[in-house]
Amino acid sequence: MANNDGGFGVSLYLAVRAIRRGNRSTLLLTILIIALVVVLMNFLGMIISGVVTLYNDQMIDYQYGHVTLEPRDRQAVITGAAGLVKRLKQIPGVTGVTARTSTGVTITNPRNGKFQSKALTAFDPGDEESVTKFHLVITDGDYLSKGDTGQILIGTLLAGNEDESQDKLPSLGGVKVGDRVEVAYSNGVVKTYRVKGTYESLGALIDSSAFITSEEMDSVMHSGDTATEVLVRGSSATSAMELKYTILGYGVDEKVKTWSEKGRGILGDAISSLNLVKNIMTFVALIVASVVVFIVTYINIINRKKQIGILKAIGIRKEIIVGSYLLQVLFQCACGIACGILMLNGISLLLTTYKIRFPMGDLTPMIEYGAVGTSIVLLCLVSVLSAYVPARQVTNEEILDAMRG
Repeated sequence: MANNDGGFGVSLYLAVRAIRRGNRSTLLLTILIIALVVVLMNFLGMIISGVVTLYNDQMIDYQYGHVTLEPRDRQAVITGAAGLVKRLKQIPGVTGVTARTSTGVTITNPRNGKFQSKALTAFDPGDEESVTKFHLVITDGDYLSKGDTGQILIGTLLAGNEDESQDKLPSLGGVKVGDRVEVAYSNGVVKTYRVKGTYESLGALIDSSAFITSEEMDSVMHSGDTATEVLVRGSSATSAMELKYTILGYGVDEKVKTWSEKGRGILGDAISSLNLVKNIMTFVALIVASVVVFIVTYINIINRKKQIGILKAIGIRKEIIVGSYLLQVLFQCACGIACGILMLNGISLLLTTYKIRFPMGDLTPMIEYGAVGTSIVLLCLVSVLSAYVPARQVTNEEILDAMRG
């Protein structure tokens, strides 16, 4: 478009003149379509990012902390758990440490005979508060206290409802705070526990679990100073890998994994499928944009064939004429992109205020501006190419043919 002899200036003048004298309704409709294309190309990505963020937060806040320590190879438990927890608390960057012990049990609701086989997890309630957020999502009753015996904390999905049709997963059929449940351990011991509290994190796997105190677990399983895992919380999720290597640097021999390493693959297939759908939507949106720009530009040029012939007759080079149409398309794209970004932010604000409830929690959409930038570049390239083809085709016609219309 640009030429050393002022060709760009002439193209710009012709473009501005055409925009001012053109059909305003057509211009506004084209801008609106481009804006909707920008939204279509980025909306699903915004939702996917929100889902991933929500899932990651749940993994950190309830399942793995920022870093998880597991038993060494060929060992079932971590020995010397109390000393390990004490050492970890002294490491710079560590804000909380909790040791957990899990064992397979069968939990039965004696009122209706319903039972579920689950992994029962024990922890020190004080330490657990520094790593996870179970104490913040109690829906009924109370959180566990240090030294509690004969008390159990269960998730709302495990507690369930008396009406089975309301259950999302197999449950105990409507256990409430104050009810008694029977727990059969793998060593043959059967104990009755009072439900002290129920919690709801909105995570399906999380809310179908049950917890007791470490003292209670030790009294039944004689677990002593052992743990099946140790959860560590640091300053932020992004610094988890740095925290992992810091812990390894302090001579810890247990397996050390970050939250992302622990959760890898669980949501991977679903996200891959969603990304495939997003890529298809992006491809379709680009085709829509290219077709719209092509049609609008072609009709515009056809209606001005006589004017183009006159411009060529007075010595205006066809490159300058083509450049003027490309500048018009870039103006339409710029306006459409600006409107599209405003619409995206408006949608994001609306969905942040009125959240969409997913099975794993309330979704907060996340706009990925890197992906938005990529979509803008692709949209501009497709639009310019779609405008160039008809503009070049018509300007290549003979002057007399163009002037005849």
